[in-house]
Amino acid sequence: MCTLGKIAACEISFLPIQSSNANADVNKVIELIEQSGLEYSVGAMSTLVRGQKDIVFNLLEEIYAKMDEECKFVITAKISNICGCEL
Repeated sequence: MCTLGKIAACEISFLPIQSSNANADVNKVIELIEQSGLEYSVGAMSTLVRGQKDIVFNLLEEIYAKMDEECKFVITAKISNICGCEL
C-alpha cells in the first residue's frame, strides 16, 4: 500500500475561446502549473501533472478561478489513479 497518500496523474488541456491574447492566457496557466509544486511535463497540446490527489484537484480549481477573470475557455482534464506510487 502506498504510504504517500493518493497519487493522481492528470492531463490538462486549456483552450482560450474568447481572449485578447490566447498565447498569454496559455502561459498564465503554465505558470500556475509550475507554481503548484506538482511534477509536470508540458506538451504541444496538453500538460501532464502528477502528484498528491488533493493538490491536483486544487490546481484545477485554481486554474478555473484565475482564468475565469481573464477569458472564456474550455478545460479538458483526464485524471488517473493508476499512475504508480513513487514521485
